[in-house]
Amino acid sequence: MVPSLSDRPSVKMRRILFRKDSREDKVSSEETKHKFYVLKMTWDQAWSKVDEIQKIIENSEELKNVSIRNLDPKKDAEKFLRVYNRSFISAPDPYRSLTIDDFEHFDPESTFVAILYGQIVGFIFLTIEPLVKNSLEVGKQGVIAGLGVEPRYRRRKIAFLLAARAAEFFSEHSVDELICEVYHKNSVSYSFIQNFGMTRTGTIFL
Repeated sequence: MVPSLSDRPSVKMRRILFRKDSREDKVSSEETKHKFYVLKMTWDQAWSKVDEIQKIIENSEELKNVSIRNLDPKKDAEKFLRVYNRSFISAPDPYRSLTIDDFEHFDPESTFVAILYGQIVGFIFLTIEPLVKNSLEVGKQGVIAGLGVEPRYRRRKIAFLLAARAAEFFSEHSVDELICEVYHKNSVSYSFIQNFGMTRTGTIFL
């Protein structure tokens, strides 16, 4: 059975994190829902960008003290929530502030954090979902479900380091395609994702 949009883990996650006052859930018209641009690229296209990303990382003095690791469910909760909330409070995305109860929704196997001097300063969370074409499941797609860097640490290429770790994760899981769905009002995220070579292929309403 081909999964529906609502069955996708990344979509479920976003719907949990939407602000309750940001739209009327009982109304089904597209005008009342959140509009996301869909950007995609094949895995071969993505892998061709990895060397370029690695060169940016290697030539950046700002990243010498930054490391990437998996989210630790035992000790990261408060620090992760603080960075997540600071990242999105200044963004146009319709997400609410996270609470400690929301932390359990982030899979430590596919959520990575950027560490600078012992502090979490950025994050990326990913999902692996069925790749469906013409109503048939034909492979796996890697989804960049969320990416953020604390405002005061932006423009230091931390997002590139997170993207490189995402590429490793997707390679380990042999995905066939990458996808990212960006809120239509978030022009900064949209431009950043396009810089990796992803192409807009459509629009979804959540």
